[in-house]
Amino acid sequence: MNRDIIDVPLIFNRALNVDWRPDWRGQPPAEGTDGSEQVVYNRLPRFVGSPSLVFPPEMIGCWRALILRAEGRVNAYRMRMVDPAVFDLGDGDDWSRQWRAYQAGMWVEPRPQVVCPAGAAAGASSVVVDERAAPRPIPVGCYLSHNDWPFAVVGRSGSGAATTLQVKMLRRAIPPGASIDLMARGLFVGASDAMGFPAYDLDRVARPQLELMEWINR
Repeated sequence: MNRDIIDVPLIFNRALNVDWRPDWRGQPPAEGTDGSEQVVYNRLPRFVGSPSLVFPPEMIGCWRALILRAEGRVNAYRMRMVDPAVFDLGDGDDWSRQWRAYQAGMWVEPRPQVVCPAGAAAGASSVVVDERAAPRPIPVGCYLSHNDWPFAVVGRSGSGAATTLQVKMLRRAIPPGASIDLMARGLFVGASDAMGFPAYDLDRVARPQLELMEWINR
């Protein structure tokens, strides 16, 4: 299915909760011939998330415009999988200043990356990166991505230009010399046509709830 991609800039990721996780898509246990239970994975795992966002009055119209462009479940969102407790990559600037710059068309979104010199095959359990460009060492438990395909870091060794990351969910190959996003990006579709619309009360603060599933048939 062809979908337009609605890019959701980092400035809109004002999350009240963070719950990005893999959906392993495991099947119900079946009994083997020897009486043991087995779990069969027969579909490509995907990431899911249901962040709750909060928007003051001046942001509601711009957010509504992003949601309208998605046309319900027709198009996909490119989301930043913000994970501040594990890997805070904020630029330290105050929000009001950033929002004024965004409205004036002068805001530049931070996008920290590292290079993967030798590349990695799909399904690889480790990736070697040059960590020298990272703002701080890449922590275990964080999500990274390449070409909008997120994956998880489950271990690490080494440092600098030869940092080895043990990874899970590396579902697409990384070419030699490619860049890896330190703030994971992924393509997601909404679970319903009404998802994300910014309803609000007398305080004029919108708190939309998202229900997102990774778009993997692309």
